[in-house]
Amino acid sequence: MINLNRSKDNKWILQKNISSIKLMEAYIDALKKQNNEINCQNLQDNLRYDGLYMGRSADGSLSTMGVRFSQMCFYMFGYKKNNKFIPSATTQLLLKNNNEKAELMLINLFYMQFPQPYSKTPSNFKLYFGRLILKLLLDERLEKKLFIDECIWFLPFIETINDKFYNELVNSILEYRILGYANKLELFKSVDNFNDVFANATHELKYYFFNIFAEFGVLEFVEDKNHNSGQLFDFAHGTNSRRNDSYASNKKYSGFIKIVETLKEKASLLLDKYSFDDVPSSQSDFFLKSQWLEELYELAPLKYMATLECRNFNALDIMNTVNKMLHLSKYGSNDGKDFEFALKDSFELFREIKECEIISGSGDTDIICGVLNENDTIPYKINVDAKKSGKATQSLNAKRLMLHIKKNGSKYCIVVSPKFASGVKNDIVGDKIVIVEAETLGRYISKDCLSSNDGFSNFTIIDKIIEQNYGKDITPLINKRIDSIYSLDFQ
Repeated sequence: MINLNRSKDNKWILQKNISSIKLMEAYIDALKKQNNEINCQNLQDNLRYDGLYMGRSADGSLSTMGVRFSQMCFYMFGYKKNNKFIPSATTQLLLKNNNEKAELMLINLFYMQFPQPYSKTPSNFKLYFGRLILKLLLDERLEKKLFIDECIWFLPFIETINDKFYNELVNSILEYRILGYANKLELFKSVDNFNDVFANATHELKYYFFNIFAEFGVLEFVEDKNHNSGQLFDFAHGTNSRRNDSYASNKKYSGFIKIVETLKEKASLLLDKYSFDDVPSSQSDFFLKSQWLEELYELAPLKYMATLECRNFNALDIMNTVNKMLHLSKYGSNDGKDFEFALKDSFELFREIKECEIISGSGDTDIICGVLNENDTIPYKINVDAKKSGKATQSLNAKRLMLHIKKNGSKYCIVVSPKFASGVKNDIVGDKIVIVEAETLGRYISKDCLSSNDGFSNFTIIDKIIEQNYGKDITPLINKRIDSIYSLDFQ
């Protein structure tokens, strides 16, 4: 049997502020009703009126509301930024179509990881723990199920994963599975402070984590009266309470968890395309924490949603288009032609862009777009230059870009690249040229399309930012605008 370091200080830490999905759904419903512009005090009052929120203090401290939203963040519903809650890509689709709730929550489970911005799990834990759980629940050797006591004994102490370790884990679970109740109990008791360790693990896994995904229709608890000869493992929790491995509250028997039948194929699709032993990103991979959060909650889910073809308006096309543009901006052909075509497709997701044409070639811009804003009667042209770069665009020839503007009678030029060196800003000062990072452009387009009624994005907002900031990097301005539109204010 594999050797794991089992201790209270070396385990997964799973958020446990909300044990029922009722409050989670109430928060989501509030987002939906108020179009993401929510006064937290009003939200709290409404939840209290509905009997869904009592608060921990006489005045109903808003800090408690913030803690509850931290759990929403842990379960991938969104993230916090500057005292605001910003919905994730899956939550945006959930606001549109509650019928896909289980499928979207499957995606949330699939890409849950350590390190996690809203968990104090030790830094030595580095794995997609949601993928690992799903892979185990699809493993034929385990009969596509995990008994609750197996989950408690093994899962919270797995720090990293690879193919070799995974097979050792499966064999260890099978070896554990054939043991009698007494032998298993001796294993639990062999761990220092076993009551504290396993009461905590049971509390987080069974009462919260698995229960939440079961209520969202992703997982299912099944009773097994014969498991462990009908006996329960019972761990002291503090001085006055105990935690056991019953399949549901106040039940006499334990059981197992499995994936809901209708989602097994979809879980397999995700695991076929994205490996369970991929190394997840961490904050150290990004210059700013906010960039990590945007990648984790807004951009990463798009590829999983596209894999399952989550459909809402033209959501699948949106996700594929944005993903392709972001990928080719970094890893496209050396001549950058495929990035140009992908960028053209992305600009066509703006409702005000009436036509978009690849020009390219020596002596001209890459793309020309015809724009007609909502309150305008006469269309105008803009130039778009695509700068594919594996690292960062080091410089721009502003004089050449201005000649392209004059040649085409365009209003201005937008230069898009994955990254710009700091000196690039100086190249365009005083000219009708702006630069924007591809990920920020993709973030704006995807969030705006997924929340709009027609599946298109608003270019007028971008146009106004550009008009007021010629010769600048508009990346931070667009990010600020996104945060102002798609956020819930905690203050």
